Amino acid sequence: MIIYGTRSAHLHSVQKTTPVCPNCEEKGTLLISVYRKHAHIFWVPIFPLGKSGASHCKNCKQALRSNEMPEPLKKEYQIIKKETKGPIWQFSGVFIAFFFLIFAGFTSQNNKKLEQEYLNQPMAGDVYEYRVANKQFSTMKVIQVDSDSLFIALNDFEISEASRIYKIDSPENYPDVVYGFSKKEITAMYSSGKIFDINRN
Repeated sequence: MIIYGTRSAHLHSVQKTTPVCPNCEEKGTLLISVYRKHAHIFWVPIFPLGKSGASHCKNCKQALRSNEMPEPLKKEYQIIKKETKGPIWQFSGVFIAFFFLIFAGFTSQNNKKLEQEYLNQPMAGDVYEYRVANKQFSTMKVIQVDSDSLFIALNDFEISEASRIYKIDSPENYPDVVYGFSKKEITAMYSSGKIFDINRN
């Protein structure tokens, strides 16, 4: 379950000496506060949504939202709102996502380099994850490597989700029957995307 929503953070409060409280008509008793709302996922701020404000009279305790303020008070509020900057932490989710994308890109690039090494220098025990017809996925294990050929056992099982293919990669799922493939055939299968991952323990 994804928990998401919005929250407001207090940015700044100023007690003004010139405005008069519209309720008790006392001067210099108004505290004007500015808030900024932000969207969050699992309580991690993602990005800000805009500023809002309120006034609070220390004398009569009346509180007014910005849209309820009389015009003179609203002008004071607008000035304070314009000068008030929000905290950088309200962009935390954006920064986390940015660094995650960089890390994911680096990891993906590194994995591709390893896969290319495994493809160029295959070893017994390497497991190739590949696409089967009808949107199914399975694995095949290298049993023996010759100068220009690979002898491979095909997994007896298939699965419909590539991300869960590890569930069928068990020693007992590979039969004793092996099939011979040239290294060029395996390379062609990898280049075409039929083989989409190579694992080595």
